[in-house]
Amino acid sequence: MLRFLWLLSFGLLLSCGKEVEDTPKILSLTGQALGTSWTVKVISSKPIDGDELLADLAAKIEETEKIFSHWRPDSKLYQVNASLSTEPISVPPLLHELLKHAKWAYEQTDGAFDPTIAPLVNLWGFGPVSTNRLRIPTEDEINGILEQVGMNQLEIRDGNKIRKKRPDLQIDLSASAKGEIIDQVCEMLDQRELRNYLVEIGGEIRGRGNGKSGKGWTIALEDGSEGKTNGLSTVNLLNYSVATSGTYRQTKPNPDSVKPASHLIDPRTGRPVEHNLIAVNVLSPTARDADALATALMILGPEEGMSKAEEMDLVARFCTREGNETRHTHTPAWIRLYPVANR
Repeated sequence: MLRFLWLLSFGLLLSCGKEVEDTPKILSLTGQALGTSWTVKVISSKPIDGDELLADLAAKIEETEKIFSHWRPDSKLYQVNASLSTEPISVPPLLHELLKHAKWAYEQTDGAFDPTIAPLVNLWGFGPVSTNRLRIPTEDEINGILEQVGMNQLEIRDGNKIRKKRPDLQIDLSASAKGEIIDQVCEMLDQRELRNYLVEIGGEIRGRGNGKSGKGWTIALEDGSEGKTNGLSTVNLLNYSVATSGTYRQTKPNPDSVKPASHLIDPRTGRPVEHNLIAVNVLSPTARDADALATALMILGPEEGMSKAEEMDLVARFCTREGNETRHTHTPAWIRLYPVANR
């Protein structure tokens, strides 16, 4: 059963006070899914059946959420996690493909991106089966759970099959599923021959076409700042995706540290990150890549993350807290795309 609240609005661009037949129309559709909100904006001079598009978008998002969610008992990933079998399991092609992508991201980032982190996320109180969201785990508990973590414990086989080498292996695709769903929505819009649109789910965004300005879709960048900032605050997104990962989004008190415990757990140590990097913005042609790589760079931290971003030639912005100010540092690839960042 679909659980969406819809808002359907049309914006008409007028010329000389009269509607022009071929004037592009702006259609905005919104809803709720994945525990957050989503928005799709389309600009087209051709007539669009808003109700039909709305229903199709809702169905597509619902279909993919029922594959990737590790929170919903009716999802395929939830069922994979619930299974204690170490025999090969058949999974939907989309899940198989996203797990292959996760393995690529794991290898590219030296293990900083790891979807088998689910038991650690639960242990720290940020997951769907967390029993105590305020309690801080002991070192022995962390070390014990770390034995369950690692992409090397998941076999991704041909023919849409996977195999867990440990029966207690758990998968959390939160760091790439939203991006994948955005890409699936964009593919659907492309099939309808729509060429100027913006898709956003929970802050992750992908834009195609020239937007309203003719220079791309103007979007604001999150940096987690509470004080003064320098650098860009908005960018024109032209056939790119942007994802932001940050320690400021979910935290809880941690008496063992001067900093709150972030929901961003380093799969290599089993502990929340504690560096002074508070946010990373990554731009990429696909939302899936942007989503996964933003998380990985946040885990790696300001120095190791910048080194990895430069090695991979990523369009990325690193936001660090220095006193009461937030400092922005841009990769060479970012500066090539947005030269103003070099000022």
